[in-house]
Amino acid sequence: MKRTITLLIATALILGMSQCKKNVETITPSDLGEAVHITVNVDDGGKHIVYPGTGAYVFENGDKIYVGNGGHYIGYLTYGSGAFSGAIYSPSTEDYLHFYFVGGLTPSTAPVANSTENFTVNIADQSINLPVLSYAHSTQKYVDGTTTYGCTLLNKCGLVKFVPATATSETVKVGGMKTTAKIDFATPGITPTETTGEVTLYSESNAAKWAILLVQGEVSNPTVTIAGCNSTIASVPAVTENMYYTNGGNGVSIAIVLPYIDAEFTVAQGTTVKFSKGNLQYKSGKGWRFALHQYDYVGEWNTSDWVDLFGWGTWGEGKNPLLTSYNATDYQWNTDFQGTLGGHSDWRTLTNEEWVYVFNNSARGSNRYLKANITVGSDSYNGVILFPDNYDGSIGSYTYNNINGWTLVSASDWIAMETAGTVFLPAAGYRSGTDVNFVEFSAPYWSKTPENNYDNARAAGFADSDLLPDYSEFRFYGSSVRLVR
Repeated sequence: MKRTITLLIATALILGMSQCKKNVETITPSDLGEAVHITVNVDDGGKHIVYPGTGAYVFENGDKIYVGNGGHYIGYLTYGSGAFSGAIYSPSTEDYLHFYFVGGLTPSTAPVANSTENFTVNIADQSINLPVLSYAHSTQKYVDGTTTYGCTLLNKCGLVKFVPATATSETVKVGGMKTTAKIDFATPGITPTETTGEVTLYSESNAAKWAILLVQGEVSNPTVTIAGCNSTIASVPAVTENMYYTNGGNGVSIAIVLPYIDAEFTVAQGTTVKFSKGNLQYKSGKGWRFALHQYDYVGEWNTSDWVDLFGWGTWGEGKNPLLTSYNATDYQWNTDFQGTLGGHSDWRTLTNEEWVYVFNNSARGSNRYLKANITVGSDSYNGVILFPDNYDGSIGSYTYNNINGWTLVSASDWIAMETAGTVFLPAAGYRSGTDVNFVEFSAPYWSKTPENNYDNARAAGFADSDLLPDYSEFRFYGSSVRLVR
């Protein structure tokens, strides 16, 4: 089952950034007749208005503009000394000069001299640079003997800012989009094609991702992929040509939620893991999922709904997650979690040695865990907070590595801790048969380590007055499972 993630489209802007690839293929149509040397002043000669925030793309020496006229490609101009200049061939006085700026993108096929054929550019990979696609025609039709022309290039795309709800360094891709554009000389303009693909977003920072989107029209089943996690986007902003910067306009509020906590925990010398975002849950006919929040638990056993307390190993391949038998031999397990969840297929359960390392080994630092009562809105939850590697204890003032009681953690401190990458293991109780007991009082969490007999397996657990990172538990007891990858 694929974990749902969503995306926040925060602000719709205009077009691109100045770092463009400089590998444009250009063809000089020298066989077309007499060359005419012209200069084109664009946006007062210095800027193309597309830069995020300030609205300025600064042209660089070597930038090129393709020129069309009379339905044909007739040459290109190169930027330098504040203007574009170069040779065009046999222009017609019956038409304007049509200017195409593609920001250094390499055409799929080079324009053919004196051809009415179009060419295409692909804007799918925006991981390093944002592309620039703009078009305009001259303010007047071509006049024999006139060598200086002006135009205002108009953006044919929109720049959209994506803000993850949780900052992430992972690559973010938006699928289901039109990612190629046709440069059309016969019918002047730049037109998105019907080809769809994935746009790899430009990462300004872990908290700000950008993409150039072509004018889409109707978009079918747009998706987000982040760290392999797939999701459906609720909606796409209406991208219009020459979309300028707006404060908060043209956007929709949808959040990226990672299926794991984006912080590393050392569980053995040389081994680090990332914990899933919530405890493992199962529903008949639906399959597996992670709890939406770290502190979520079901608190009862109803096999027609989601459940989260499993006999040992029943999340393994071919096992029955709803098994409530008291016969320990029904829990002979020799495999870990199978399948893809949240877009990843490398989930597993910690060994008992790894649980011990997380709780006890000082190599992880002095602030390893905190038995806590966290506040979330008007609710509170008992459980254990695990702190990631290199956590410096700077949030609040707490006595870490405590055993007795629950330390009260304010809502603001919990938000700060979760943002810092902490894991919360809720006191979800345990199940005996179909009875769920000791909710908000204690919780065992299974390891993948069996006992030598078939009656028991190892687990990490805690109660209001105790914490045992390694103890023996009956395999038929239903306990919580928190996976790692």
